[in-house]
Amino acid sequence: MLKKLSLAALIAMGSMSVASATSLSDAIKNVDLSGKIRVRLYHEMPKDQNSYNRWRTNAVFVFKNPIGDTGFSIVMRNSVESNVYTDDDSFTDTQAGATTSVDSNIVNNLLFVQYKKDNVSAILGKIPVATSITSADYFAPGHGAGAIATYTVNKNLTVAAAWIDALKNGKTKVANGADVYAVAALFNTDMVKGNAWYYQITNTVKRLVTVSLDATPVKGVDVHVDFANGKNEGSNVKSTTYYNISAAYAQDAVSVKAGYAYVNDGNSLVTTSYDAPNAKVIPTVNNYSIADKSDRTALYAKVGYNVDNATNVYVAYQHQNDKSTTNNDLNEYTLGAKYAVNKKLSFAAAYDVADFKVNTSDNKEFRVEGNYKF
Repeated sequence: MLKKLSLAALIAMGSMSVASATSLSDAIKNVDLSGKIRVRLYHEMPKDQNSYNRWRTNAVFVFKNPIGDTGFSIVMRNSVESNVYTDDDSFTDTQAGATTSVDSNIVNNLLFVQYKKDNVSAILGKIPVATSITSADYFAPGHGAGAIATYTVNKNLTVAAAWIDALKNGKTKVANGADVYAVAALFNTDMVKGNAWYYQITNTVKRLVTVSLDATPVKGVDVHVDFANGKNEGSNVKSTTYYNISAAYAQDAVSVKAGYAYVNDGNSLVTTSYDAPNAKVIPTVNNYSIADKSDRTALYAKVGYNVDNATNVYVAYQHQNDKSTTNNDLNEYTLGAKYAVNKKLSFAAAYDVADFKVNTSDNKEFRVEGNYKF
């Protein structure tokens, strides 16, 4: 929805009148503002430690200004996050792993040119990086300086290429600032849809291949598969193989999902973030990925029930079998509920219990949040 902006649009789009050969006032009228605001409260209860609260607030504002009918747009994305940790007098932020204080700070500030016309789409500048191995979290996406382009060959096939000169928000084994090169094919047929990617990451990954597939072999049953194989640069490096297979079924108000994930004992990269599409697959709210680990399996399930058109309740479970030398198996349980006031405003709550075999990592968590999108 187009909104008339004043000072905010002026700051975000101050140069548009030159690029579009229109007056600045006309450019401001055409600015599209979208985004999301979230307020989340965590109550953490780690084993043999003080319980504490974490108040996390996020806001994302995306300004988009089309430049006439040229196919070009200028996009600016601002994101802020604030964390507040509270406990008794003996508690410190360091104990909670706090990285920010009560004052907000900019998480990412993206500004790029977007082109979309006919079969071609491209973004160039400081951009969000949407791939199979980068963070897809709305509030903290993978991002960096570079370019991504796609070309729609036909209704069944789109090809893509990406060059990221400095990847940020790589939460696992890739240092911030790594260069990423990728090519991809995205396909959609009557039988199956999915994507296949090939990556190289400077001084880190020699090669990395990922494939994700979705199919509906039987009416009402959806099957999903993720596969990845990567090998890092350097000597004494063992390739890593990862896969995830799940099936989901829904009828009337009831939905059921079950799956199995596996990663071998390799020491190479198959994802840059546990929030990546190929990694964030386990339905419990905290330990939802094993793609960044080694020599581990996960068996998981989720059952949901729609109380009415606005309310959903669910229970999720996973068992991780840690076959490495740490032998730290995990049983995790989540009980949750979601309520949609309307298409823009929603609330959610969850209670999660993580029970590790080496129980120094045991934790119970209650979280509640409100989301508003515009």
